[in-house]
Amino acid sequence: MSIDPMHKTVMENQKYILMLQKENKELKKILKNISSKMNIIANKIDEFEVIFDAAEVIQDEIEKQKEYNTEWNPYDDEDFHPEDYENYDEYDDEQY
Repeated sequence: MSIDPMHKTVMENQKYILMLQKENKELKKILKNISSKMNIIANKIDEFEVIFDAAEVIQDEIEKQKEYNTEWNPYDDEDFHPEDYENYDEYDDEQY
C-alpha cells in the first residue's frame, strides 16, 4: 500500500504545526517570565523613587535649617543701619 504524496505532505505539515505550537508555548512561558521579572524591577524602581523623593525633602529641610540656624549679625543685615542707633540714649526708654 503506497502513501499518497498529498497525504504524506499533509502529515509532515501537521508534524511541523505541532512543533511550532510547542515552540510557541515555550516562547509564551519565557515572555511571561520576563514580563513578571520586569514588573518586579519596575516595582523596585518605584520604591526607590519614593525613597529618593523623601531623601530630597529631608535634604531640603536640612538646608533650610542651616539657613535659619545662623547667628544674626547686625552688620550683615541689609535692613539694619547702625547710624540710626549711634545717638541712642538710655534715658530715651524712660519717656514711654
